[in-house]
Amino acid sequence: MATVSSSTSSSASSELARIEREVKRIQQQLDVKNSGTEVQEFQKDSRDVKIDNNATARDIGRLQENTNRLNLFSALSEGDSVDVYRFKVITTAKTTIGVLNESREVEGKVRFQVFNKATGRLVADSAEKAGEAKSNWEALRDGTFELNSGDYVLRVSRSSNIGAERNTEYSYALQISQGLYKNDYDTIERAARDTDDPYGVGTGVSEATTTLTSSIASSVSFLQNLPPIGTPASAKLLGLFISSVA
Repeated sequence: MATVSSSTSSSASSELARIEREVKRIQQQLDVKNSGTEVQEFQKDSRDVKIDNNATARDIGRLQENTNRLNLFSALSEGDSVDVYRFKVITTAKTTIGVLNESREVEGKVRFQVFNKATGRLVADSAEKAGEAKSNWEALRDGTFELNSGDYVLRVSRSSNIGAERNTEYSYALQISQGLYKNDYDTIERAARDTDDPYGVGTGVSEATTTLTSSIASSVSFLQNLPPIGTPASAKLLGLFISSVA
């Protein structure tokens, strides 16, 4: 019983420290806004594919310290076991990955992994038994992990892919940042269609279509408790953070 109590206390302390860091980061971002610096927001649509692997990974942008923040909104739809994305890190710096699931019940049922694309090495893993990779994931959640410049693959999968859980839809959102930001990039991924090529060839999601634009979507209806895209960037950050710890 004492061990359980100690573990709960440690978890609570860790969460409190994370809250304090996020509140400080939010205030710093508000200071940037109040200084007259305009935060530009960009949005693009992406389309899921039936066959997900590194070759079909969808691009979610370029991460640069105190410049860009990357936001991803998607879901593992019924029968969809994995989503794969790619992103480029421009600067070696402490990096934060914020996660918002559709509900508290979904926590632990969706697994997040970050791989170095060039080497294939697993950098971080949200699975409880992932060892050092799990520690790295927690450090990314805390914003204390230094992610080296380079190309990365983000793999989102079901913790269990059997029985009823295989056919349950899990919505999720992620924010990847290095310090503050001047540009906010949103990627909204839609479910794969039965009429599409399983590898995403000829689906109409061309390079021109997926180029980031300055249009802002009014909301992301499939995520509960998620602030509308198009609200001020600082408010969106606050909304994601508050929803994730509520």
